[in-house]
Amino acid sequence: MKAAVLCAAWLALPGVAFATGEATSVERLYSEWRFEEADRALAVLEKTHPAEPATLAAKGYERFLAGDFRAAVAEYQAAGHGAAPAGLKDMVRLAEASAAAVEGNLERRSPHFIFRFAAEDKVLADYGLETLEAAAAALATDLGFVALRPIPVDILRGSRELASMTTLTEEEIERTGTVAVSKWSRIMLTSPRAMRLGYEWEDSLSHELVHYAVAALTHDRAPVWLQEGLAKFLEHRWRAPAGLSLHPSMQHYLAKALASGKLIGFDAMHPSMAKLPRAEDASLAFAEVTTAIACLFARGNTAALREVLATVRDGGDARAAVARAYGGSGSWGDFERAWRQFMVGLHYKTLPGLEPVMAKYKKKGAGASSVPSEDDAGGNSGEAERYLRLGNMMLIRNRLRPASVEYEKGFRLAGSNHWIFAVKLGRTYLALGEATEAGKVIAGAEATYPELPWPHLIAGQAALAQGEARKAADALLQALAINPYDPSVHCSLAEAYKKLPDAPAGKRERAERDCRELGK
Repeated sequence: MKAAVLCAAWLALPGVAFATGEATSVERLYSEWRFEEADRALAVLEKTHPAEPATLAAKGYERFLAGDFRAAVAEYQAAGHGAAPAGLKDMVRLAEASAAAVEGNLERRSPHFIFRFAAEDKVLADYGLETLEAAAAALATDLGFVALRPIPVDILRGSRELASMTTLTEEEIERTGTVAVSKWSRIMLTSPRAMRLGYEWEDSLSHELVHYAVAALTHDRAPVWLQEGLAKFLEHRWRAPAGLSLHPSMQHYLAKALASGKLIGFDAMHPSMAKLPRAEDASLAFAEVTTAIACLFARGNTAALREVLATVRDGGDARAAVARAYGGSGSWGDFERAWRQFMVGLHYKTLPGLEPVMAKYKKKGAGASSVPSEDDAGGNSGEAERYLRLGNMMLIRNRLRPASVEYEKGFRLAGSNHWIFAVKLGRTYLALGEATEAGKVIAGAEATYPELPWPHLIAGQAALAQGEARKAADALLQALAINPYDPSVHCSLAEAYKKLPDAPAGKRERAERDCRELGK
């Protein structure tokens, strides 16, 4: 069972000891995400005190927030003159580490975003920018957020780079499956190539953009639980209407916690979900805060969300703001009781036999050429593992029918919640030309494990073989949104687009290009 792919929003910022007066005001405005006011104040400071260390440090902070790390280092070093205070030295180290993490990356731009990525991740660029722009449009509708400056988005090679650009440690990142951070007015996202099974990278981009919007709309005053609840609740808005949509694995954790009475308190989520002891704890915490926002949304729609953000921006307490927006007596206790009733009313069930599908980083040294594979999921226990090995042996020898027999035995023994057998069987049935059987056997895994790419891929290929091109395209796009490095996803998508008369030519040509280039 998979914990929520963790996207940290709040991290401790090393403080810079700015001088008092105007420079302190500039730093405060930037730290509150009041960028237009800060830019104007900095312009005045540059005219009145251009060579002052505090002015240079403020310029360095502005460049750091803009993602121009080398320029930030130069300004900080000029401000320090070899005798910089500790806070400034910390920022120099952070800016230098950030510059090293993105060294040599390529860049693509859209109206609101600067998307930077390593050459091996270029397949992410088009889809990533489309996701971000769609998410930005949805946030303008839902929350009234409009980006006033280009938002840097850095795609990072792994946990080491993510740690170097944040104040998280590699151990915290890998323990909790943290893949993304929205901080310092930019978005940092780990490449899905770095993960053993891939992850929902497009939803994660959208999730981080919600964090950005909430920080901007509240002057970065929203507590972690409110930030994460809004981000998780709205992360799918780039592709679907607003509403509660928890994966079965998160439903399982929440049902288990409700039955035992062992929910995670909101205070325990501070200062970051990445600080929780286990990935399972993070998954439960996400489920809790998301249902809290869903409870509020069910009562007051987006108007209630906007009211809460405005109250927090103006210095109001977040819990009091939520309770007031919910209505009734306006007390947090009443809201909390209503929220618990809401969670119980969802009627989530535990799923016996559900396999942990954790967001895990690859082992060190796996290399950039390695891509996510279902074989990285690890072995199974007991007799079921024996059938998996036998099936794999038959498959290697191109004995498809005997392989399917062994996989079927393992599938029956392991149960319907064991996804690896469904994937192996689905692939084998497709190779045998039995698309209908492939579609049937993979349906359960696709519904239970939507965070995995291969059930979507097999479902898409089965639908394509049965002449259902639109259904195929939908499933294949879901696979791509988790593991975009598999050429068969793009090749099948290109075929689906060819059979859809209303499919834009540009999308078909892009799928054909990615099929060709990734398949080299």
